[in-house]
Amino acid sequence: MTSSSTVRLVVSVQGHGFEEKPWEGHLATGLLAEPGVVLVPAATDGIAEATEGIDLLVLPLPLGEGGRVERLVAERVTFCLLPGGKGRRFATIRMANDSRHEPNVGEFTESQLEEALQEHDGDLWAALESLGVIEPGARDAITPELLRRVPEVEAAQRRPEFDEPEDGIVPGDPCDLLPTCRKGTA
Repeated sequence: MTSSSTVRLVVSVQGHGFEEKPWEGHLATGLLAEPGVVLVPAATDGIAEATEGIDLLVLPLPLGEGGRVERLVAERVTFCLLPGGKGRRFATIRMANDSRHEPNVGEFTESQLEEALQEHDGDLWAALESLGVIEPGARDAITPELLRRVPEVEAAQRRPEFDEPEDGIVPGDPCDLLPTCRKGTA
């Protein structure tokens, strides 16, 4: 098993309402295929049963070391059976908003995917890994221990940085700081 520190980005597909205990809400592990789409290579029944909604925790790893955790909302879930996958299915989840992170699924062709799925007995995770389009270890990167750290990291991210000079006077013109202010005359 590859250490989660070697994986740069994973997505925890969560049942809605587990902000304080994300380890209890975890349904499946996904990958950011496009800024607004999560790929879930092994779609569990729990995703289909999440009628209260689905949250997507986009987790840059190592957690808390520079990248921002994002909690995004699922808008549409599409399931698909894998050819030759013995009843296995994957899902794509369209998010209501795009992630700020770069997608982490590389490109491949249909024939490459079909061959890799055949070689790996319909296991989409293994097929994508063998094609080199996802980082090794992504499937196992989300652990209960990792998810236990998420609330603390999210709380730290919510604390804004304050930029206030000691004398209380902001150097420069107010128009330098106000995004809707245009210098000059009308």
